[in-house]
Amino acid sequence: MGIPANNKASWKSSRGKTGAGEKKNKRTREPEDGAQPAKKRVNNNDKYDKEKRKQMVKSNAVPETSRGQQQKKLKTDRVMTRPTGELRVEAVKIWEELRRGDIENDKRALKMKEIMEILRGKIKEIVFKRDMSRIIQTCIKVGNEEQRNEIAEELMGSYVDLSRSLYGRHILMAILKYSNKYRSKVISSFYGHVRKLIRHKDAAAVLEECYAVYANAGQRWKLVAELYGNEFAVFKDNDTTSLDTVLAQNPQKLPVVLDALKTALVPLLQKGTVQLSIVHRALLDYLRFADSRDRLEMIETMRGLVIEVVHTKEGAHAGMLCLLYGTPKDRKAIVKSFKGYLQRIACEEHGYAVLISALDCIDDTVYMNKTLVQDLGAILSELVADQYGRRVVLYLLGGRNPQYVGSEALKIMKDGDAVRAETSKKDSVVRHSELLTGISEALLRWVADNIETAIFDPMPSQSVSETLLRATADDGRKRAAWDAVLALVRREVDGTNDKHVLVNPIANRVITNCIKAEHTAPTSPDAALPDLPKGNPA
Repeated sequence: MGIPANNKASWKSSRGKTGAGEKKNKRTREPEDGAQPAKKRVNNNDKYDKEKRKQMVKSNAVPETSRGQQQKKLKTDRVMTRPTGELRVEAVKIWEELRRGDIENDKRALKMKEIMEILRGKIKEIVFKRDMSRIIQTCIKVGNEEQRNEIAEELMGSYVDLSRSLYGRHILMAILKYSNKYRSKVISSFYGHVRKLIRHKDAAAVLEECYAVYANAGQRWKLVAELYGNEFAVFKDNDTTSLDTVLAQNPQKLPVVLDALKTALVPLLQKGTVQLSIVHRALLDYLRFADSRDRLEMIETMRGLVIEVVHTKEGAHAGMLCLLYGTPKDRKAIVKSFKGYLQRIACEEHGYAVLISALDCIDDTVYMNKTLVQDLGAILSELVADQYGRRVVLYLLGGRNPQYVGSEALKIMKDGDAVRAETSKKDSVVRHSELLTGISEALLRWVADNIETAIFDPMPSQSVSETLLRATADDGRKRAAWDAVLALVRREVDGTNDKHVLVNPIANRVITNCIKAEHTAPTSPDAALPDLPKGNPA
């Protein structure tokens, strides 16, 4: 609707006109003549809070309950509305004292008796709750043998369900650790459920603990046998402990076993869930007994996952077989997957053998020197000081020397020599010589830079002596390493300490080995004391 003509001028003249110094508020409207001004809205809650705060300040009062106490009370009220609420509240109060490390033994025994009176007969109802799971774990840990067995007995029949529970699985771990009587019962409860439990994140952790830590040879076979076929899942033979025993008695079962293994393993490999020791054993048996075509298919499937299995004995053995039987493409893919993890693999009890196997069978030494050997040269100081890492370095220097390479790894490599003769074309002596050339410069540099400490340390001193005797490089680098050693020999002997290389037993062994090497003929190409190489100072 338009504005009347007679009112337009007055409307325009009054619009926007304010007195000097006045601040215009666009949100407020001027009240019409005779109208009452609008009252300011008051928040009664704010007014009440302010008045209450003033009274508290005047009287120096403290609120009756803090916010945290109020929340705790609300939580307790919620728990009490549940069927087991009263039980849980009482158990938590006792547990707060029971879990303390400074509690006296007599008082702990008294508290254990009290809490067992509360929990007895009701453990299954509350065991899957987070707070109650922690309480029961503590009871198993600090209770006596009778109390532990009572809890384990009450949970009988629920072990598989507990293994699938995020909180319940910790109770099974505690039973395995503290209850010798029920440990075998927990393990046997998994018979027939292994295939499903392997794929479950929480249950797999319990299964690994059973298989790798607590099970004996017979129990391990009964757990893993389910992967070999339905027949082994149903019928358990107490006299059988391995697939070798089964095939020795019934060789006709091999095709059925291999088919069942492949069916069980391929989905696990495709999902990348191969960290369990029980899976490593199944992989190893498949690689050992499968024919050439099926074995190559399996190696192609798992070549990117070898790094996931080298931390166990069976897994490392399986990794060595992948390198032994694999094609050149498979071998390079496996070595490539090690990049960034070399130190961790080399310093593991079983992982080092996989690296040695790669160095022992891959023909492309140019590729190996540019990748694996070069990366090993960058971490020499860490490797030579480690119990297992030094074996990789000493293999590059001395080959299959039984003094340095572990007996189990050495046996696996010797058993595979017939296969290596078919899958690897290069002569082993030539291969080792080319790899030694690739690592020698880094080793001689390490000796020259670290001789003052390395020669007195038991593990690095072995690499020092072998480097001085076997490394091949230009005369300048070899001379620099020897000069660093001779500088220590020329120092004045102080009878008050054993820091001279001729007095210290460890350093003296290095010097003695170098002297003997000049006059002792080697018994084999891998002997510990070879002829003194050319270029060594007399």
